[in-house]
Amino acid sequence: MRQAKAIFFTAIAAMVLIHAPTAASAQKQVIIPETLKDSYENFRFAPAVRAGDMVYLSGVVARLQDDETDADITPAVVRAFEEIEMILKASGGDWRDVVDVTSYLTDLDKYIGPMWAVKQERVPAPYPAWTAIGVSQLFGGEKAIIEIKVTAYLPLAEAAQSGTDGKAEN
Repeated sequence: MRQAKAIFFTAIAAMVLIHAPTAASAQKQVIIPETLKDSYENFRFAPAVRAGDMVYLSGVVARLQDDETDADITPAVVRAFEEIEMILKASGGDWRDVVDVTSYLTDLDKYIGPMWAVKQERVPAPYPAWTAIGVSQLFGGEKAIIEIKVTAYLPLAEAAQSGTDGKAEN
């Protein structure tokens, strides 16, 4: 009887180990909103990745357009928040699902106020944890002034009920 139990449990353990990678990869999805498909192909990084109940967004850069200066960065920050919202929507969520934000600012003292003003307008309670870090440079040249990285908690069951607008790949 002991030998039969040992064989049974060994067989169960083997089945779990064989199927574990398949189960894990089935829970990992790349989220690519249609408007970011070219960026995904050209730069070879995902706008967002779902791993289980968590969605990790790549950093979204607030970049000044050629005719903009850092005297008024609000339009650039609004564009970055709109892109974040588009990616969250494609993931099946919104700002209410965000649990953590890290922002990188090339001039922390100068840009934190305008970024915070946009945040106050767009991010509802319950508020996420938020870290702001001053850096010397961001990808995208001197017009790239802020990068915002977001993590959201989106249980798979809830995301399945809401559907997604973006392309999800395993």
